[in-house]
Parts: sequence; structure tokens; C-alpha cells
Amino acid sequence: MVKPNKAKKNNANQEREIVQFWLEMEEPLGIVTHIDVDADAVFSAALLQTLRPSAPVTFLRADKEVEAEGVIVVDMMNGPRAVKGLAHGSAFGLIVKAIKDKHPLLYKTLSPWAKQLNLTDKAKPCNDRVVLADMVNAWKECGLTDREILERALELVGGKWKWVKRRQQQSERAATIPIENGIAVLGVEDRVKAKDLFRREALAVVRENEDGMAIVLSKKAQKTGLNLSSLKNDDAFGEDWFFHPDGWLASYGGPKAPKNPRDAGISIAELEERTKVLMAEVNQ
Repeated sequence: MVKPNKAKKNNANQEREIVQFWLEMEEPLGIVTHIDVDADAVFSAALLQTLRPSAPVTFLRADKEVEAEGVIVVDMMNGPRAVKGLAHGSAFGLIVKAIKDKHPLLYKTLSPWAKQLNLTDKAKPCNDRVVLADMVNAWKECGLTDREILERALELVGGKWKWVKRRQQQSERAATIPIENGIAVLGVEDRVKAKDLFRREALAVVRENEDGMAIVLSKKAQKTGLNLSSLKNDDAFGEDWFFHPDGWLASYGGPKAPKNPRDAGISIAELEERTKVLMAEVNQ
């Protein structure tokens, strides 16, 4: 049932408890926010629907009160289930804070967005390069409806969460990769970032996957004088190999220009050996 509100507004602690309680409730659930959405409304709804995908989102007048069981009301002030986030800065910021214990990874990931919306929702200046409020305004100017804007916001929130979970998996996998004599060797199944291995003091990462082969040097390795450009004189590296002008990368193919590693003219073992020799020469 929806009707004008005459009830007392919820304070910050009550709003946080509303969010946490709703996230633990059994279905059916629902999410309500106001029509003519702004960034706080749509990203709050998108975050809640990301966490509870089966909960539909309904758009209502901002002055309505919702009393239905299992429904949470975001960026609206009226009713016992309303979460406006005035004391916190934004509804989105309050929701992000409320999920800290249950979803620490998502909390950490979305905290910069929450900090931004805490500013822009109060019409305060924000110096971030990409401003969520500007994105919503741009979507409106393109003629998108509230529902379509929600879909865009869901893509951003859901995609951000998927990305950060994948990065966590990559970091965990990187912690198991052996590093011998400063070199880490990555095979086809080792989908990790070189920077995660550089944090473990690897100087060079030798990689082979379905997109090609590569050697990547850490900044620390470069400071010692290591430069992969000298490998250009090696007959094993044909004209299809790319050498970065600054000498930190030698690659055959890659995600942006895939090549069959079997056509590289060198095996992963030989690539590792070339890297060992190069490092030994520099350390003499």
C-alpha cells in the first residue's frame, strides 16, 4: 500500500539497520526509489538489486510512503522503510557502509563511489575524473528512461564487483606462483597480473597463453639496467615480436593483437632461459 507519509523520519542508525535487516530477509523482496532518478537513487537501487537480484525495482513519486513487507525504499524520506542517508551524505554511501561486515570486498570497491555521491548529492564540488551524477545526466539527455538508466547502473555496479572478485582470485593465484632467481613463469592456466608478482619481488615475468608470449620487467628490474631491447639481435625473435621502446616489454601477440604462441619461434622454456642469461649479464 502506498500513501502520504505522516510518520517520523528514520535516523542514520535506523537506516543502517533497515538495510542490514532487508539484506537478510527471505523473499519476496522489493526495492522502491523515486521517479526522475538521480545518481543516488539509481545507484542505491542498483547496488541493492546486485546483492538481491530477484528483488524488483519500482519507481514512485518521491513523496510517497511504502508500507509493504519486504520492501526497502531508497533516496526517499517517507515511511518506516525509507533510507535517505542525509546524515551520512547519501543513501548510496549509507548502504555501502552498511554492507561493510558482510561484503568487505564490495565495501572497499565501492567506497570511492560512495565518497563521491556523498559530495555530489549535497551539491558539493567533486574532482573525480568520472562523476556518477554526470553520467546519469548524460543518460537522461540521451532519452533513457528511469528503467533504462537503472540497467546501465546495474552494469556498472555488477561489472565492478565481478572485476574486483576476479582480481582477488588473480592475487590469490599469484601468491602460489614460484619465483626463481627473480623470474616468474606463467603458463596458459595462470591468469594473473604481472604487478601481483612484482609485489612479491619478481623482477621479470615470462608468460605464455592462447594470445601469445611475452617477457615483462618490473620497474625495479629496469632500474638495475635490465632492457629487453637487446633481445632484438637474437635470431629466435622474428619480425613479429614487439619490443617496447623503453625496454620493459617483449611480446609476441597479446590480448589486443592475438598470435599463436606456437608460431613465436621460441618455446616458453627457451624464453625463460634467455631472460636468465640477460639478467646474469646485467648482474655481472
